[in-house]
Amino acid sequence: MRRNMEGIRDAQFLVGDEACLAAMERVPVLPAFSQPAIEFLSGLSQKLRRDPVAKEYGDILSYAYWIRRASLEQAKEACAGWENRLGRGIAFHITPSNVPVNFAVSLTSSLLAGNCTVVRVSDKVFQQVGIICGAINQLLEGECAQMKPYLCILRYGHQEEATRALSDMCSIRIIWGGDQTIEAIRQIPIPPRAKELTFADRFSLVVIHADQYLKKDPRQVAKGFYTDTYYTDQNACSSPRMVVWMGTEPAVKEAKRIFWKALEDLAAEEYPMRPVQAVDKFTSLCMLGMSRSGVRLRSKNTYVMRAELESLTPDLSQYFSKGGLFYEYTALRLEELLPVLTERCQTVSVLGVEKEAVLNLVFANGVRGVDRIVNLGETMTPSFIWDGYKMIEEMSRYVFRQKE
Repeated sequence: MRRNMEGIRDAQFLVGDEACLAAMERVPVLPAFSQPAIEFLSGLSQKLRRDPVAKEYGDILSYAYWIRRASLEQAKEACAGWENRLGRGIAFHITPSNVPVNFAVSLTSSLLAGNCTVVRVSDKVFQQVGIICGAINQLLEGECAQMKPYLCILRYGHQEEATRALSDMCSIRIIWGGDQTIEAIRQIPIPPRAKELTFADRFSLVVIHADQYLKKDPRQVAKGFYTDTYYTDQNACSSPRMVVWMGTEPAVKEAKRIFWKALEDLAAEEYPMRPVQAVDKFTSLCMLGMSRSGVRLRSKNTYVMRAELESLTPDLSQYFSKGGLFYEYTALRLEELLPVLTERCQTVSVLGVEKEAVLNLVFANGVRGVDRIVNLGETMTPSFIWDGYKMIEEMSRYVFRQKE
C-alpha cells in the first residue's frame, strides 16, 4: 500500500531518506537478535568508544558500553524464547527533547527485536545526537549496509502531519514524553493491530544509610549522584528528586553535612546554573511550603536547594522541580516510604541499603510503583528493562508452535 508521505516533507532525515522510509513496509522483518543487528550495534559500540569527540560525553560512552557485543549476548540469553521471536514490523519511536541519548537506547531494543525502526528526535539540537547519527551513517554506508533498509532517524518539531503519517504505517508506536505529550499523540490513531508503549512522567528517589555512607569517599559518591541528577538537569524520570536517610541519629547528621557539601562543591565546579532554574526551584519550594507545615529550607546557595520534610505524602510529586532541588526525609524504617511509592515512582536507588529489602517492601505491600532498584550512581545506566517493560519482548512477537 502506498502511504501519503506529504506529512514528512519538512522533516530532516539524520539517518536514511524518504525512499528508505517508503520502502519499509516491503522489507522483511528480522528474527530477534539477528546477526546483522548484533553486528551493527557492536560495530556502533566500537566506533563510538574510539571517537575522541564522543569520549567527551559520559552518556554516549555509557550507551556505547551497553551495546558492546558481550552485553548484547547477555541480553539474548536473558530473553525468554528469543528463538521464536520476530519483529512486529515498523516501530515508530517518538523520543523526548530532554534526554539526548534516549533515542539511541530506544532504537537499540527495536533493532534487536527485529523491527524496521523509525525514530523521531526533537528539533532541539544536542551534540550527542549528531555524534551517534554520524557513526550510524558511516556503518550503514560501509560494513553494515545490509541494515540500511531497517533504520530512519528524522528530526521535526510538533508537526502533527508528520506524526500522523508515521503512526499510520507503524506496527508498534513507542512514546517517550510527559503526560500531556502522550495524551496529545494518543489522539492520532494507529492501525488496528498496532501496539503502543508509553513512557510517561515519573519520579525517583534515593535511600542512603548514613552509617554506611560515612565509610565511603564523599567525592566519589557526589560524582555518582551528580551523574544521576545534574547531568540531565533531573529531566530523566530515573533522576532522584528525594533523598531518604536512614541510620543512627549522629551518623545521619554528619552524613548530611558531608554529602551536601561535597555535592555543592561539585555542582559549583561543573554545573551551569541559570537564573530561571533558581526561580523555578524557589517557586516549587514556596508552593510546597504553602501546602503543609514542617518544611525546612536548608539551602546555602542555588546550586543545591533542599528542604527537610517531617512526613511523606502521595502528593509530593506535584512540587518537584529540576536543576538541583531535593526534598529529604529521615526514616527509621523502610515502611515510611510507602506513601510516595505510587505508580508515578519509577526508580529507587540505594547506598548502604540492601536492594532485596526494598524489593521485599514492594512485594509485601503490593506497591504500584517502583520498577527499578539500583545502586546510587547507576540510575542513568541503559537497560533492556525499563518502566517494568522487557523492551525486546514487548517490541517483538512470539510465534507459537504447537508440540506434537
